[in-house]
Amino acid sequence: MTKKCSGCGVLLQNDNIDKEGYVDDLNKDICERCFKLKYYGEYKEVTLDNKDYQNILNSIPKDSLVVYLTSLLSLNLDIINNFNNVIIVLTKKDLLPKSVKDYKLIDYVSKRVNNYLDIEVISSVKNYNLDSLMNKIKKYSNNKEVYFIGNTNSGKSTLINKIIKNYSEKDIEVTTSIYPSTTLNKIEIDLEGVHIVDTPGLISDGSIINKLDLKEIKRITPKKEIKPRSYQLKGKGSLIIDNKIRVDYFSDNNITIYLANNLNIVKAGLDNSKLKNGIKKEFKLSKDKDIVIEDLCFIKFTKSSNIDIYSLYNINIYDRDNLI
Repeated sequence: MTKKCSGCGVLLQNDNIDKEGYVDDLNKDICERCFKLKYYGEYKEVTLDNKDYQNILNSIPKDSLVVYLTSLLSLNLDIINNFNNVIIVLTKKDLLPKSVKDYKLIDYVSKRVNNYLDIEVISSVKNYNLDSLMNKIKKYSNNKEVYFIGNTNSGKSTLINKIIKNYSEKDIEVTTSIYPSTTLNKIEIDLEGVHIVDTPGLISDGSIINKLDLKEIKRITPKKEIKPRSYQLKGKGSLIIDNKIRVDYFSDNNITIYLANNLNIVKAGLDNSKLKNGIKKEFKLSKDKDIVIEDLCFIKFTKSSNIDIYSLYNINIYDRDNLI
């Protein structure tokens, strides 16, 4: 009997307790790993490399509809041009301040991506714009398979569970958590004439999530609406972000930092030694730029300036035009 875990999509087996997909009874619907994660919060790490993900992406038919999800906190857009028919879904709107308008976010993304059918801003937690998204999926799917794709922690499996709950009578649930790689293989779901295929979360090698233990991942992940922290910087100095990132500035500037509300930011002088031995990246910013520290925070700068960033980890840190 060939049967897949309804939580993570891996083939179920009862031969090896140490291998993915283990169950003590093949009549069960979810594997032991998903069961423990769902009911006890116990996470068992499974190693998948990007070849596994690339094989899945390569298997997607060119004429299929792709629903590409990206968190508004990181906004990973690089992969979109790999597909012909894409709806871009900007997730976790509930974490941004309510003053941030949808149309501005959509306009921002539309100017940076060429190949897409539509853009939707959603919050699965708040059920925000899910009806609109489902209407767009039905409009563009043309009775073909709909592939849900996104980076780890893009909110993909959470959205699919909300879609199942809102638009189907099915008693199934995809495994979700803040931890990476909770979907291990493709999961196929039929509902309301739409055939949804959930794929594993794409792993960004440069995400800070890949450098932290489970307790730290949980701690740095925003859970409520972010309260932006603004600073009027004078002269030279440093900002120490959660003892993981050091930001050195050398001139006056007005900045706003968007990160989880429980994380600390400390102002210090340039002569302090904190994180000076970290990995250094230098930025020459023109006005109205953000610096993004992937899956930790982004920093909005209003004036042109030279900025040095020191990090405990070798992670993606890059600049972009102001999102907000």
